[in-house]
Amino acid sequence: MSLILSWVLFPLMLAALGAGWGAVVERAAGMRVDGALLLPLGLAAVLVVAGTLTAFSATAPAAVPVVAVGAVAGLIFAWPGWRLGRWPLLAAVGVLLAYGAPVLLSGQATFTGYIKLDDTATWFNVIDHVMSHGRSVAGETPSTYSLVYSGDVGPSYPLGAFMLPGVGRALTGIDVAWVFQPYLACCASAVALCLFALTEPLVSSARIRALLAFTAAQSALLYGYSLWGGIKELTAAFVLALGAALAATLLPRRPARSRELLPLAVAAGALIQTLGVGAAGWVAPALAFVALAWFVRGGRQVRELRASALSLGCLGGLTAACIVPVWVVLGEFLSHDAGLFSSGQSTAEKLGNLIKPLSGWQLAGIWPVGDFRVTAPTVPSVLLIGVVLIAAAAGLLAGVRRRQFGVALYVAVALIGCGLFYASGATPWVTGKVLAISSPALLLAALTGGGMLWSVWSRNRTVGLAGVLVVTVLLGGVLWSNVLGYHDVTLAPRSRMVGLQHIGGLVAGKGPTFINEYEIYGDRHFLRRGAPVEPAEYRPVTVALRDGAVLTKSAWADLDSFSLSTLEPYRSIVTRRSPAESRPPSIYQLIWQDDYYQLWQRPVHPSRRILEHVPLGESNTLPYCGASETASMGLCSVDPVATPSCTFIQGLARTALQENAQLLAYQRPAPIVARGDQSTWPGTWIHDVEGRSLAPTDPGQALSHIALASSENYELWLDGSFSRGFEVSVDGRHVGRIKDQLSSFSGYVHLANVFLESGIHAFALTYPHADLTPGSGASEFTSLSAIALQPQSPRSELIEVGPRQAARLCGRPLDWIELVTGG
Repeated sequence: MSLILSWVLFPLMLAALGAGWGAVVERAAGMRVDGALLLPLGLAAVLVVAGTLTAFSATAPAAVPVVAVGAVAGLIFAWPGWRLGRWPLLAAVGVLLAYGAPVLLSGQATFTGYIKLDDTATWFNVIDHVMSHGRSVAGETPSTYSLVYSGDVGPSYPLGAFMLPGVGRALTGIDVAWVFQPYLACCASAVALCLFALTEPLVSSARIRALLAFTAAQSALLYGYSLWGGIKELTAAFVLALGAALAATLLPRRPARSRELLPLAVAAGALIQTLGVGAAGWVAPALAFVALAWFVRGGRQVRELRASALSLGCLGGLTAACIVPVWVVLGEFLSHDAGLFSSGQSTAEKLGNLIKPLSGWQLAGIWPVGDFRVTAPTVPSVLLIGVVLIAAAAGLLAGVRRRQFGVALYVAVALIGCGLFYASGATPWVTGKVLAISSPALLLAALTGGGMLWSVWSRNRTVGLAGVLVVTVLLGGVLWSNVLGYHDVTLAPRSRMVGLQHIGGLVAGKGPTFINEYEIYGDRHFLRRGAPVEPAEYRPVTVALRDGAVLTKSAWADLDSFSLSTLEPYRSIVTRRSPAESRPPSIYQLIWQDDYYQLWQRPVHPSRRILEHVPLGESNTLPYCGASETASMGLCSVDPVATPSCTFIQGLARTALQENAQLLAYQRPAPIVARGDQSTWPGTWIHDVEGRSLAPTDPGQALSHIALASSENYELWLDGSFSRGFEVSVDGRHVGRIKDQLSSFSGYVHLANVFLESGIHAFALTYPHADLTPGSGASEFTSLSAIALQPQSPRSELIEVGPRQAARLCGRPLDWIELVTGG
């Protein structure tokens, strides 16, 4: 049901908003736009209106109601004049399905790019904030959630890209995590509608235009950015295409009435709200071409020149009115480094999450490789890009000869924008975004060239066949590129995210909430109503470990690595379910758990007072995984259980007697753990000696043998990160498959419950061949750190004894011992 709601209800809601506001803009402009442009124009108008209202914290809460009322009014104005034809609709739906394929074919509402680029967590955070508070965090409890917004986004960051998903999320009631990917797909559909309109003067057949638009809207680089949360790139791509299509309609003549310039002003304003002042790289050339066309057609007549200048002034004024959020933060933007240019940045900072600067050839829209950040195979890439360039040149030349300049304008503006950013010294990270936004243009020109040849099929079969061949080759190249991207996508583990979403409701108003796992989707979004604090993220206080170390991004630590005084201020604690995780101090009670997480909460005023909390097990000596300010650790799995000596226990008893306190211990069975490299594995697999983990590179099998002292029921856990994952068998019996369970660090995942006799057992983990499921080709995101068996006896329980009965704790496997009073 969640998949249907996300991928049907949400797109329909955006379509209704676009149709309604498109009609509002038409009525205000006193003109009708091309039917295919109505929805993209309306969406741009929603972006402008919502962006303007959220520029101020006082009016931010009104954004959703105002947009909803305006859409309803527009739909009433337009009824029953729905003007979107069958073929552009099919192109848009086809693009929606193509961009949605990685999620739709996974069978679950989720999002892509997990681990590969986790900016998406920040985008969720921005959407949560901006629709209710605007740019302000005043009045919010200091937490990782609020500090991420003020720290990562800042006061001058352009927020236009977040308006449509924010409004759509509010009106449908669906969490933004589940509508984020549908929003990106809807943006691509809007690109297709704009491209359909752009090609109309050159290709008469609506069916052929639909195919051209369907193909060009899937340019490989734009598709690749959609797979790692490129919300600004997808939003800007559709607004840029919209602006080009609207500007093209103004080239033949200057509007008789200034109000007719409103649609283009809305598109320009939406682009500027999305990208900030950097949008001038595209807006300025587009307006320059429009001005040039008007002045050339006006000749030397003074009256015409004055009228053209007045129209340009009106267009500039209308655009300025549509970018109120930019004016509000302009001073702040100019006084700080905007991060667009490379001055003073290290090489890593310039690249961002890129491996190396992207190639300018990716503007051709075809790049047959699973990850757009790497070099595509040379021979097929050269051939396909060559076809794009030749066909594009032919299509542009034919369009200019027919004096139809829409596609040529789009290509020129896109290429000039890329050139301006490159010439101005933009970082490779920013340049990559610019290439993605502009990438449908050249591909559209090439497809238009083929489409124009195809259109003459009835008159000249040979020429028509050549056109069919060109379009088929280009379509094949695009689909090949994007199937490879689909094959290597990384999917967020929905089941884990749903658990965090549920916990978010349970901690609302019961914060602050401590989460020791490095899971930024938790502290930046899902747990927001519980004032979450994550020790390796932005934090309102220093969260030091017991040894004084402070975690830095990215890291996690076992709960017992933190002192009691660090944990006690938190009303709620969220831990990952794991045989390696310690139980929180005794004042916390288990409120809820699923297969992945546990929520612990304490009373506002606990009746029990903990005088001392003594952790046991490896967490006492191996406190963290990842990086701290002083060191880094590679071995992430820990055993939280130890059997302390009676001498040690009696020493604690003497202290308890002096303090008139009781001893309270948490008994739990010790897990039986085999490290990843305590096995045999194929020689081609990667062995991390420090982390004792394995990373499969080819299909094969790791075989581990574990000796058990007793016959009983065990929980079987695997520690690692699992994209394609493993088929797992015990003593030749298949017990389960683990896949699509990615982790920033190694994390335990419960696989099965098994009964095993005492003796030695063989555990076979088979890394399968890639299949047709999304993400099955992403081999670099599967690793094995450990196999763990959690015995079910003795049962886990709190044991409280007086100091004189301390011997009752001797010989027991314990997580920790406390000295307590009261309770």
